[in-house]
Amino acid sequence: MQSTFRNLLYVLTRYKLATATNLLGLSFAFVLFILIWIHVSYEYNFDVSIPDRERIFQLENMRNDGIWEANFSRPQLERFIAASPGIEAAAITNNLVYSSVRLGVSTSKEVDGKSYMEQVERITIGYTKVFGFEMVAGSTDCLNHPDGVLISESMARKFFGEGNPVGKPVYFSEFESAEGTDIYGLHFEPAYIVGGVYRDFPGNTRLKNALYIPIMEKEMMHDWNTGSYYCYLLMSSPEAVPATIDQYMTNNKEFLKNFAIEDIRLRPLAELYFGQQVRADAAPVGNKLRTNMLFFVAVLIIGIAMVNYINLSIALAPIRTKSITIQKVLGSSDATLRRYLVLESLIITVLAFFIALFFVFLLSDVQWIADMLGHRLDLFSNWRILAMTSLIVIGCGMCAGIYPAFYITSFPPVMALNKTFALSDRAKNTRKLLIGFQFVISITLVVGSLFVFLQNKYIGNVDLGFNKDHIMEVRLSMGAALNKSELFKARLLESPDIRDVAFSEFKFVSDESRSFIGYSYEGQHSYMSWFGVSSRFPELMDIKMIAGRYFRPSDEAPGNSQPVCILSETAAKDIASRFTSGRINDLSDIVGTNISDNNIPVQIVGIFEDVHYESLYRQLRPLGLWVSAKNHYRHTVPERYSYVKIAGGDPRAAIEHIHKVTEELMPGYPVDIHFFDSVLDKLYHKSQKQGALVTILCLLAVFLSLVGVFGLVIFELQDREKEIAVRKIFGSTVRQILWMLNSSFLRATLVCFVISIPVAYYGVNIWLQSFAYKTPVYLWVFIVALLIIALLTSLTVTFQSYRAATANPASKLGH
Repeated sequence: MQSTFRNLLYVLTRYKLATATNLLGLSFAFVLFILIWIHVSYEYNFDVSIPDRERIFQLENMRNDGIWEANFSRPQLERFIAASPGIEAAAITNNLVYSSVRLGVSTSKEVDGKSYMEQVERITIGYTKVFGFEMVAGSTDCLNHPDGVLISESMARKFFGEGNPVGKPVYFSEFESAEGTDIYGLHFEPAYIVGGVYRDFPGNTRLKNALYIPIMEKEMMHDWNTGSYYCYLLMSSPEAVPATIDQYMTNNKEFLKNFAIEDIRLRPLAELYFGQQVRADAAPVGNKLRTNMLFFVAVLIIGIAMVNYINLSIALAPIRTKSITIQKVLGSSDATLRRYLVLESLIITVLAFFIALFFVFLLSDVQWIADMLGHRLDLFSNWRILAMTSLIVIGCGMCAGIYPAFYITSFPPVMALNKTFALSDRAKNTRKLLIGFQFVISITLVVGSLFVFLQNKYIGNVDLGFNKDHIMEVRLSMGAALNKSELFKARLLESPDIRDVAFSEFKFVSDESRSFIGYSYEGQHSYMSWFGVSSRFPELMDIKMIAGRYFRPSDEAPGNSQPVCILSETAAKDIASRFTSGRINDLSDIVGTNISDNNIPVQIVGIFEDVHYESLYRQLRPLGLWVSAKNHYRHTVPERYSYVKIAGGDPRAAIEHIHKVTEELMPGYPVDIHFFDSVLDKLYHKSQKQGALVTILCLLAVFLSLVGVFGLVIFELQDREKEIAVRKIFGSTVRQILWMLNSSFLRATLVCFVISIPVAYYGVNIWLQSFAYKTPVYLWVFIVALLIIALLTSLTVTFQSYRAATANPASKLGH
């Protein structure tokens, strides 16, 4: 054993460049493999931590437009629950209407007390039973009281330190100066008493570490039309689901038709994350195919690294064969030498793995790695992945050593000692195939990374239908939105750096589920996104009108009882499509007519060009904007998002003024100000980070492929050094010799390019499918990828060959 390690140490110091290259390539490959496997495990284990998840189902309905959605009115849900004996528990959530919301929360009633922006969810007590909340203090029974609240363990430490939080109050600074006001049609308590602390949920689950406040038993039971509630059901068994649905549909068909519900289904919780997100569902979803592709590429990177090891080992064969032959002459058998060479490969591979572990450990606390993956890099909880990777490393190390071990020991001693070592045509072709494999993957990944860049650029340049430049998004507390919005606007406009201010109920651009109404137009029923804005909003956002007019200040005057709206082009076309040809000849014919929302006529005063109010992952959906004002139609939600248009140039003075005004009008409330560009960027965060991973994999694949070329060139130069010398004697120039050596590699690159085209095309199309609006698949991108790989290959070959091309031919022919 001692001699084995002495020989290994000799190899490491004797062949420094090859050893360092192998260790570097293998280490980088293992680092990325571990990172991606942890990320893939995170995705595939989404919601796995929820007890009994195989018995939990989300209740969904299909409206008469053929689209599935997840929202119901409260009495509709209670009717279904009461009629279904197979249900053990029901979890109803309101999510503060259409999406979970972050609100200002404080542990002090004083205005100068510290306020936090926290996620708030409204749930029935059954929610805690369905999802199995693990309590560390108090009880979930507090949700039986209007002022009860559950908080997470980490939130308890943040709010109250190490003290017992149970029985202590928390205040919504969000509702400061709005006490006693119904918001979202709901009543909020001025103070909530902590009744329980639950253990934090992991990041890869739909359950949030939020403040949970109660939905009371009688809440909204009189309203059959407002679909703002969502429901998960814990069934007695998965087998009970079909009978439950069939029985309810059979007994309630006419009842459901009255609400335009055509069908109902229960979808397993285990299928939701990688399934199709339904309308009005804001829960996170993943992309299974894209996740699988990422893992597949990581496996290929390991394969490339192993191929590199084999190539470099064989490239050193002419040098090492003499040493191996001497050991044979001294009595070592082929089997002994082969075991040693396999052990050498195993030790180098394991050493590279430990180097990779060291780098992964260093990266575990790096924030940009967590941002890229979309979650924290927790090595302790992923110890199984590290253990399984170590087994893969051992297997790869042994496999990578077997072929070189048999190859290096296969030559007769006389050939090695006389330096007549030569590579067979079969062996040469094998090595070229291995290099070709690397090049196909590299070209494919270069194409992929170029399209990632083009798609991100395309998203940034798509005409969104509005002007996002010089716009700030400022969130107001609900209390300020209700009582101080006009003062807020007036104070902001005191600054010459601020041009205009407008308000909206919800974020203007977001993939969070938003208000969706079913409306009627001359007896025809349809659906559209629907939210209130102030009268200046369309003009501030530079939304272009096709027909009719913008809103007027008089539209939001307190004395105006006629609600008005403007519709997107898609919404107007949807209306027109429901009538026979000639009924609506032009979209302008719709202007001046009414849509009916719950029997309330809303006048259409204009049609505007489509705007992308959701990310480009989604197709455009019909949109209606209506004027929201106090005591007006549907005024149940304050306009808590303000949009501030600032003058061009240096924005610091405007931002400073906005900060000053918000702090004066909302003391203690966390200031939330963003450039609209940054708000839009958040929509594509996950895709951009996965694109960054693909780019890193691409760079590593190219590097490893070039290392493979490097090894192959070393071997070819040893095999052809006499040929090069003869050519020089007969007048060949350095340029001609370099071209001769480059030409075979460039031909191989071209062949690999042809093979990689369908592979790259398929992969790019799969990735682009997740976007509703995507860059075209340009041919020139493939050509650029070929040129990049060809150029890098040529530089590598030239760099390694230049010494041989300029050497004195006499020194080579003299041997």
